[in-house]
Order: sequence, then structure tokens, then C-alpha cells
Amino acid sequence: MNTAQPPHDHIPLKNKLGYACGAMADNLIMNVFSSLVLPVYNIGLFISPVMLGWAMAIPRALDAVIDPMMGNISDNTRSRWGRRRPYILGGAIACALILPLLWMSPVKTDWGVFWWLTIFGLLYFLAYTVFIIPYQALGFEMTTDYDERTRLLAWPNYVGMTTSFLLPWLPRLIAYSGFGGLVPGAIYVSIGVGVIVLFGGIMPVIFGREIARAEGQETTTFLHALKEAASNRAFLVVALSNVIVLTGLATFVNLSLYVNIFLIYGGNRDAGLALCGVAGSVYAGVSYVSVIVAVWMSTRIGKKAAAQILLVLTLVGVGSQWFTLRPDMPYLQLVSTVIIGLGLQGTWMTFFTMVGDVCEEDELQTGLRREGIFSSVGAFSRKMAVAAASILGGGALSWVGFNAETAATTGMPESVGLALKVAFVFGQAVVVLLGLIAISFYPITRKRALETQRIMAARRAEARE
Repeated sequence: MNTAQPPHDHIPLKNKLGYACGAMADNLIMNVFSSLVLPVYNIGLFISPVMLGWAMAIPRALDAVIDPMMGNISDNTRSRWGRRRPYILGGAIACALILPLLWMSPVKTDWGVFWWLTIFGLLYFLAYTVFIIPYQALGFEMTTDYDERTRLLAWPNYVGMTTSFLLPWLPRLIAYSGFGGLVPGAIYVSIGVGVIVLFGGIMPVIFGREIARAEGQETTTFLHALKEAASNRAFLVVALSNVIVLTGLATFVNLSLYVNIFLIYGGNRDAGLALCGVAGSVYAGVSYVSVIVAVWMSTRIGKKAAAQILLVLTLVGVGSQWFTLRPDMPYLQLVSTVIIGLGLQGTWMTFFTMVGDVCEEDELQTGLRREGIFSSVGAFSRKMAVAAASILGGGALSWVGFNAETAATTGMPESVGLALKVAFVFGQAVVVLLGLIAISFYPITRKRALETQRIMAARRAEARE
């Protein structure tokens, strides 16, 4: 069998950078919401964390159902601006406009905030779907080369992580006294974030490149496309691994705010928020190294082996938190943060590039470029995971017996602190281990991917003759 690599499909640096700017918008749209809901409405206004969990989960769950539809719409769109660009721009604009409205609830009761956050959260995440599904699909189709796809999709991590330095400081930033309170602080900060989102939405529209041959392909019905995606074993393995790890980490990582404020600093909000900010910045910095390592390993030993090694490293870092979360040495936890950062960010990128290889095999079998449907089904699974994590996170706080108002006034009982630490550390460790087991069943090896690429290159050459 001839597995020689076909001619290298090089993407110019300006196109890589332009496309990668969309990751800034993606990172902010997705994470500003989850970063600020609990600080603003639970810690600031004492709104029930369970109610907030449902208010965050419902929009994501309903929106996730729309994802596959959006993917099929994008795949079947035929316009002078292409299949992806109009949606990328429109979705980014809508998200930037809606974000400040999330913090303007006129009624500050549990049910008032619940309905406000649910309704505007639904609009917000619908706009996010319009942006993110075509954006991710555009990345899958910018190159058909096995290694160049890895290099291309590393750039959104490099560029997108610049905003990761900002995200962990947002709860501290909205508490700035000059804003006059957490709610107005969240509004002002969201307006500034919206400007960055607009920039991130415009750049891939200008510099992203679509595969021209996909414009002339036949359209497919939504149900048929969904059935094909759901029956693809390689895709299901990646999606399952991603969902397991993301659900667990999103559930328990949100507890870090409470761990640092109430367990490490005994209720000192400013000190706890500052430590979370430092930890987040350290994680973002280390993540650059993680992506570089992931690219190096993926292009030499394959993506599956790279993902396994990175998940093992993440597991070590998560487990080490049992020893580094100490009130007498607050910043010792940064050792764990470094180890987790080295493993986790590269894992996310590797999972994402695997979906690109799935798209190549799908074209081999069907003759169609359907990046949109695979992107959307993957996004559906991730959003359902985050929605579940929103509910589980609020439930976890109740399960360990945490009460924000009591903790702020009389302090957190020692037994609650121990339960919070157990849930935070061991919850993360279990899900990372499960994700590691799941990804071991991924069937696309480097040899298999290169053979698919060789066959498709031969087909395209024949079509041009």
C-alpha cells in the first residue's frame, strides 16, 4: 500500500492568523457568560445557585438542538460570499449586542433573574451557534493535508488564548469600585468584550478560504446528514471523549472560585478572586506550550497517541491538587495549574483536529464536503455537556452543603470545606480517566489518514483532467 504524502497544501500565514482571530470571539462568547453569572448573581446578589444553574443550562440545551440544523444549513448554503462567511459575521455581531443585556435584569429575585437570564441567554447562544458552527467548519475545509490541518488549527489556540489571560480576571474586574457595583461592572466589561468579539468575527470573514469545489456539490437533507454523522464510529469516539472530559471539568472547575474564596482564604472575596485570576493567567501561558507540544507529537506519533499522553498529564495535574490546595500556602496550587495546562489545552486542540480527519474520510465515502454537520454535531455534544455541567455545578454546591450568604457572614463549616475539596479534586480525576479510556478506541491512525488523503488527491487529479 502506498502511503506517501500527497503534495503539501500550504496555507499562508496571513490566512492562518486571520482565521485564528475568530477564536478570540469564540473564547469570549462562550466563557464570559459562564465566568460572570455566579459572581454577579450568586456571590453578588445571593440568587440561588440551583436556579442559576438551570438558567444557564436551558439556553445551552435548547440552542444545542439547533446546532445540527445550522451545520446542514451552512453546508447547503450557496451565496456569492460562500457557505460560511455570512453566518460568521452575523453571529458575531448579534453576540456582541446581546452580551451586556444579560446583566440588566430589572427584577433581582430568584425567579426574576431566572427568566431574564434564560430568555436572553437563549438569544445569546442562538447567535453563538450562527457564528461558531460555520467558523469551525471553515477551519476543517481550509486544507485537506493531515499535518497542515494540525498546524492551522493550532493557530486559533495561540490567538484565542490571548483572551484567556483576560477571562480569569473578569470577576475581579467587574468588582472594581469605579463601576459602582457588580451589575454595572458586568455591563461595562461586556461592552468592551463585545468590541473584541466584533473584531474576531470580521477577520476570518476576510482571510478564511473555502474549498471552491464544495460550492457545486449536491445538497443533502438534514435528517440524512445527521444520520450519516451519527453513524460514523471515529466521530462518535472523539465526541464521546470530548463530552466526558468537558462535562466533568466544566462541572467541577467552576467550583474553583468557591474553593479559593471560602476554603483557601476563609471568605476573603478579593484575595480569592485575585488568586483565581493569577491561576487563570498561568494556565493560559502554559497552554501555549501545551499546543506546541501537541502539534509536535501529533505530526510525529499521530493524534491518538498525542491525545492519550496529554490526558495522562492532565490526570496527574488534577490529582496533585489534593496536595497543593492548602490555606497555609495558597499559591502552591499553581504547580497543579501548570501541569494541567500542559496537558489539557493540547488535548482540546487534538480532539478538534481529529474531527477534520473524520471529514476527509466522510468525503472518501460519500463524495461530499460536510464539515458543517460534523462541526455542528460536535458542538451539540459540547453544549449539552456544558448545559449538564451548569446544572451539576449548582447541584454540587448544594450537595456539599454550601450556602453563599452563610459563608459570607459566619464562615464556611469545616465539613463543608472538606466536601468541597473532595468534589473538586476527585470529580475532575474521574472524568479525565474516563475520557482517556474512551479515546483509546479512536480508529484513525496516521497511516490510515495519509492513505485517505492519497486516494482523495488522486480523485481530484482525475477530475481536473
